[in-house]
Amino acid sequence: MSLEQIAQLLQQRMGLDASTVGLGVVEHAVLQRMTRQRLDTTEAYLLQLQQDAEELQQLIEEVVVPETWFFRDLHPFQALAQSLENELQRRPLRLLSLPCSTGEEAYTLAMTLLDAGLEDGDFHIDGIDISQRNLAAARTARYRPNAFRGDQLGFRERYFNAIGGIYELDPRVRRTVHFECANLLETDLGTGRDPYDVIFCRNLLIYFDRPTRERALDVLDSLLHDDGLLFLGHAEANALQGRPFQPLPQPRCFGFRRLADRPSPREPQPVARPLDWTPSSRLRRPRPAAPALATAAALSQPEPPAETAPSLEQRLAEIEGMADQGALEDAAAACEALLQTEGPVARAFYLLGLIRHASNHIEAADALLRKALYLDPDYCPAISQLALLCERQGKAAEAGRLRQRLARCLERHPEPSS
Repeated sequence: MSLEQIAQLLQQRMGLDASTVGLGVVEHAVLQRMTRQRLDTTEAYLLQLQQDAEELQQLIEEVVVPETWFFRDLHPFQALAQSLENELQRRPLRLLSLPCSTGEEAYTLAMTLLDAGLEDGDFHIDGIDISQRNLAAARTARYRPNAFRGDQLGFRERYFNAIGGIYELDPRVRRTVHFECANLLETDLGTGRDPYDVIFCRNLLIYFDRPTRERALDVLDSLLHDDGLLFLGHAEANALQGRPFQPLPQPRCFGFRRLADRPSPREPQPVARPLDWTPSSRLRRPRPAAPALATAAALSQPEPPAETAPSLEQRLAEIEGMADQGALEDAAAACEALLQTEGPVARAFYLLGLIRHASNHIEAADALLRKALYLDPDYCPAISQLALLCERQGKAAEAGRLRQRLARCLERHPEPSS
């Protein structure tokens, strides 16, 4: 019971709904901290957490795993640059990146504005995160090659100096960003702050339950100018249902303009929704071609009738199809959307783990595959993939144990003959 109480404590402090990541992730972090504190029981550790705010912060540091890079998902930054001509006329502009993690997104905002012709005095960016560890890394502004992904890396030549395999950010970019440790769920976050013209809050709300998500959106709404822009993650657009936000016209940016003249509650505004799924074959059968993401116009259309809603099996097959076609980021976003709407699903965690492994995000893939096995200990594909991953990481003993476990699992659940 103590582990569940610790998970509840984390939810109260940082909003994390353990069901979105799997209780095994929380358990792993707790065991790490218990080892550091030389405690033998979760009951003893729970007592320490209740009495020691600094230890609770250390547990949060273990739970928060940064996974970001520069210009992650290019479309929101393109939409921001295009908005400078028509929608963002104030100077200096105020922007917020929350959570800012290790700084890549906040610095990407700065580079986007500089590339668009603004001077460094024309804007100010705040980067806010709950993790002191992440913020310390952000302030150094020194990054390893893994922070640069894709084939559009011209910005790295313009704004970074390479020093022995490390890339150091230009001071002109660094001085436009101010980092701060704060909690989105604190009621006084907006006290004494001027409103922001642009807020990036991507891939955070998916880890909250509905009441916490609504609290977070209330805070974001209070921080934003009446006509400001809010950018969310792929899987989060539905969170704005019934709120006074209008989707931006640029496709796949998941950006919204806050309406200055708020409509009455009886006049809900159109909002974006997740991928428009189409029926497909079951898993392990021939897979359909991956669909394109919906356009901005399609995103604002009403939800399809309930009788046409695809099944969980169909949605999982569609994700596999996207991944097979090489659309890994779209497939990952679809997995996250499914986990938000359906809750923990072993096969979804498994697919997301495969996608992260294919993208060479080894630690993330490892954690996701373990979540799948926490939910379904006999899920043979996840056991097999985790064994391969352990071999790649040099964990030969664990890989051997997993292969023995896989053999026992296959004996209990033999594959059906084709």
